[in-house]
Parts: sequence; C-alpha cells; structure tokens
Amino acid sequence: MGGEPGTAVGTAEGVVGEGERIGRLPDISPLDHTPPEGPPEPRLLANRPFLYLVLGEGVAALAFWAYLPISFSEAAFRFDATPREMSILLASFSLPFVLSNPVQGTLVDRWSPKWMNLLGYLALVGAIPLAMVATSLPWLYASTFMVGLADATIQPSRSALTGLLVPADRLVQANGVLWAGVHLALVVGPLAGGIVQRAASNDAALAAALGVGLLSLPFFLLVPDRRPGGERPPARLRDLGEGFRVAVREPELRLLLGLAASLFLVINAFWALEPIYVRHALRRGGDALSFLWAAHGAGAFAGALLVSRTREASRRELLLVAGGVLAVGVGQLAYTGTARYGAALAGSALMGLGLSFYFAAGLALIQRVAGDARRGRVTSVFGVLQEGTALATTLGIAAAGLAVGLVVPTLVAGGGVLVVVGLLGVRAFLRLARSQGVAWRAPA
Repeated sequence: MGGEPGTAVGTAEGVVGEGERIGRLPDISPLDHTPPEGPPEPRLLANRPFLYLVLGEGVAALAFWAYLPISFSEAAFRFDATPREMSILLASFSLPFVLSNPVQGTLVDRWSPKWMNLLGYLALVGAIPLAMVATSLPWLYASTFMVGLADATIQPSRSALTGLLVPADRLVQANGVLWAGVHLALVVGPLAGGIVQRAASNDAALAAALGVGLLSLPFFLLVPDRRPGGERPPARLRDLGEGFRVAVREPELRLLLGLAASLFLVINAFWALEPIYVRHALRRGGDALSFLWAAHGAGAFAGALLVSRTREASRRELLLVAGGVLAVGVGQLAYTGTARYGAALAGSALMGLGLSFYFAAGLALIQRVAGDARRGRVTSVFGVLQEGTALATTLGIAAAGLAVGLVVPTLVAGGGVLVVVGLLGVRAFLRLARSQGVAWRAPA
C-alpha cells in the first residue's frame, strides 16, 4: 500500500514516511514520564582521593583510640585521680580546642584543607610520647592538651576535604563510609590496646599506638590538594564569626545546634565520670575501660555502616541526628542503670551507634548547607560547641567536687535527659520538614 507524498503510514513495525523507516515504537506511552534507568552510581571508594582520606583517617584513628582509654585509665588507676582531677584531664583537651578551633576553621577555608589536616595529625602523633613518659597527672594534662590542639585542626579540615572530594548528593553516604573507618578503629584500637596492657604494659601499648599513628601519614600525603573555589580574600577578624552567623540563620543548622548542645552536655559528663564508674560501680580494672570503648566502637561501626547504605537521606539528616541522640540516651541508661558489666557493654555499643548517626548525618548537613566557602568555619562552630560544653561540664564537676557516691545517679539522670531531647528532636524535624515541603518518611 502506498501513501501520498508528505504523509506517514503506520505499519506493524513502526511508522514509515517517504520511504524512511523510523523503527519500532517504544513500549511506553507518551504520557509515561518515568526516567530511564541510568548506570548504577559508582562506589564511593572507587573515588581514589576519597579512598586515601578514608584509609588515613582509619589508620590514625587506630592510634588515637588506643591512646585515649589508656591515658584515662592511667589517670584513674595509676595516679588515683578523683572526679575533679578527671574533669581537669578532659578540660585540658577541651580548652585548647575551644580557643583555637575557630581560627583553624578560618584557615581551612582560606588555605589548604589537605595540609591543615596533615599538620593536625602530626601534632596528634607527637602527643603520644608525652603520655609514655608521664610520671604524674600534669604530664597527662600536657598530652591531652596537645591532642586538643590537634583535633581543633583535624575536624574542620576533614569536613572541608570530604565536601571537596565527594558530590553533594552523596555526602551522607560519604560521611557514613568515613565514620565507619574511624569507628572500626574504635573497635580494634581499644581492644588491641587492652590486650597489650594486660599482656605487657601501658608503655608497650602506647608505643604500638605511636607506630600505627606514623603509618597513617603517607595516606594523607596522597590526598590531592583540593581547595575551595572562588575568591578568597585575606582572613579578617570578622570571618571568625561568619560560621556562627550561618549556623544561627539557617533553620536546619539552628535545630542541629540545639540537639548538639544537649548531647554534648550529657555525653561529656559521662566521659569524665566513666573511669570512676568503672572502678567503683562495676568494680573492674583499667583494662575494662578499653574493652568498653571497643564495644562502643562496635556499635559506632554498625551505625556508620547503616548510614553509609542510607539513600535519599539528603534533607532528612536531622531525623538521623535526633534518632542518634535518642539511642545515646537509651544506651547510657542501660550502661549506668544496673551496675552490671554485660549491660554496660551493650549500653556502650548502643551509645556508639547513636553517636555515629549524629556525626555522619550532622556533618553531611553542615557540608550541604554551608557550601564550599564556609564549611571549615561552620564545622568549627559545632566543634567549639562540642568542646565548649565539655569544658563547662567538666569545670562544673570540678568546682562542685562531685562525690563518688553521686556518680551513678548523675549518669542515669543524664541518660533520661537525652531520651527526652531525642524525642523532641524528632518532633521538631517533622514540623520543620512540613514547613519546607520535605517528605517526612524515614531515609531508605
């Protein structure tokens, strides 16, 4: 059958016009706007620069998490530290962090996150020998003071690097992967440190931590020197407050501030008093603290893996954060409510899971909302809040001269506070999501 010039004739195989065959009609209706399936997203660790960052952070965290519980157990068991002296030990970390972190965040936004991160880890490794030669508490104070300076540099640098190496729509997953590496180290580091403590000595465990810390440095050298784009004028004094102005102006960051303040007021009191609780309520030795921290790390690793596999989490980060605060509260109640070692291990794992939800989702929120030019400074705001509350809490404990008999009720009350705050956080997120037109369903 023929057709007139300029007309088209339908056939069983398709549409023919002026002798030209166009092919078979698609199997979808013109009204079907379902996008075709594209190629699967590449795995995050196929991104070689991000892989180097994850490896460096994970190896360095092995050294850090082996060092920290050993230093705290040295204070409580070797030097017989009181609650006041344990609070001073924690404050010796927080004070340099609070004083230097805003400056470090500004430098990260103006200079190189890679080199700032490397300098921070050099300082961290350098703090370990001070703990090795400690003959009294002031030596431990000096060691943790140096670690506080190091962490004040590391936190904004790591956050800025993550945002520069990973696409914005995959930041929640990327932070989950990064924190999975860090928290796997929180399992292995304290566990290995506790085993070496028991088999050899604290000094041997610290020497091993020093060696592992040095092994992390080549990975950080392999990370490319990515820097924020656009104009970068010379740093000014008012730049120090820019991160705070952004955090207060943005509704999502403002809610994150409230959740973070509540979480760290409670959790820093817990960390200051935990060695006293282990010694007097659980009646365990110094190596028990390392094993409890390993349980914390196992929970944190599991939580970070869950976050790393979470899809459609962008704009729902606050729901993960609030759920994390709730989990920390329930875990603290389990840890401190029964004075049983098994319950303490389970509670510590749940606390770790909750904290990994907070850190991975909270940092992804900061990286998404702050943008390239302000990531370092906004991250510093939350770092200062974290350690500022630690400083206030620990100095309050020191000033009050908290008796050993009040440690348990103080820790139990703190767990209850976090349960309430977590539930209120979920409610606040749902209200904010409705006002912004964001679907309230949980991330898949």
